[in-house]
Amino acid sequence: MLVNMKEMLKDAELHNYAIGSLNTPNLETLRAVIDAAEELGCPIIINHAQGHDSICDPEYGVVAMEDIAPLMKVFAERAKVPVAMHIDHALDDAFTRRAIRAGFTSIMYDRSTLPLEQNIALTKKFVDDVAPLGITVEGEIGAMPNNMPTCVPGQEASDLSDLSVYYTKPEEAKKFAEETNVDVMTVSIGTVHGMYMAGVKSDLQIDLIKDIRAAVTNENIHLGMHGCSGTEHDQVVAAVNAGIKKINYFTAMDTCVTEAIKDFIKEHEGRPMNYSVLASKIAYEELKKGAKKALSMFMECKR
Repeated sequence: MLVNMKEMLKDAELHNYAIGSLNTPNLETLRAVIDAAEELGCPIIINHAQGHDSICDPEYGVVAMEDIAPLMKVFAERAKVPVAMHIDHALDDAFTRRAIRAGFTSIMYDRSTLPLEQNIALTKKFVDDVAPLGITVEGEIGAMPNNMPTCVPGQEASDLSDLSVYYTKPEEAKKFAEETNVDVMTVSIGTVHGMYMAGVKSDLQIDLIKDIRAAVTNENIHLGMHGCSGTEHDQVVAAVNAGIKKINYFTAMDTCVTEAIKDFIKEHEGRPMNYSVLASKIAYEELKKGAKKALSMFMECKR
C-alpha cells in the first residue's frame, strides 16, 4: 500500500528500527525491493535519485523519472506492506517541480554542499512551499563524502583521507532542525556515498549520533543515514539504537549483480543467452537477496 513516509517514521521511532530507503531506477530493482519487503513483512521506501536520470539519453526523449514514477506508484499501491515513494538527492528546483508533478510525496531537498545559512534558508523555503501539498521533506546537514563514479555535478569523488572533516556538528544540526522543520535530517557520521576505499573499514561515530539526537529535541524530526553499503553489521545496529531511523542503501545491492551475471555467462559459455533471463532472473534474484540482507539488518533491533 502507498503511504506517507511520516507515518512510517513515527512507527520506526516507537518500535526502534530503521526503515530501508532503497533506490529503484529500473523494473528489476523495483520488483526485487518490493518482493524483499513483502517476504520480510516490513515497510519500505523506494527512491528515485536525480543522478539516475543521467543513465538515460535525452536525445531519444527518455526521461528516467517520468518513466519510472508510474511503475513505482503501481507497485507501491498493490504491495502487501507499507511503501513510500521518495526522491533521493534532488539538487535543483527544476527537478523538484518535476518530481511533484510525477506524483512523489516525499522529496530529499539536498543543499548540503552550501554554507550552513544558505542551506537552512533554501531548505526552509522548500519546506514551506510544499507543506500545503502534504509532501514529506528530507534535508542534509554536513555534506557526506562520495566514492562512486557519477556524472552529476557537485558529486565528484571526495578526498577520503580524513572522514572527520565531513562530520555533522550537533550545534549546527540543532539550528538546522529548528529553523527548517524538515521531517528527516540526514547526518554525516562516518559513512560515504558508494563504497569505502579498498582495505578501509567503516568507523561510524555512534556517540556523535547520540549527541545529535540529544540536540534535536523535536520528536517529529527523524535522523537519516546514507552510505550504508560496506558498513559493518554491528555498527549499523548500533546506529539504529543511537537514533538513526531511515537508512539509504543501494550501491552494495546494485554492484553484486555484475559478479552473478559473470558467473552465469561463464557457466553457460558457448550457449545462446537471453538478455531477458539475465535481467529478469539473475539480476532480480541477486537484487532481492541484497535487499533482504539490508532490510533484515535494519529491522534487527525492533521491539
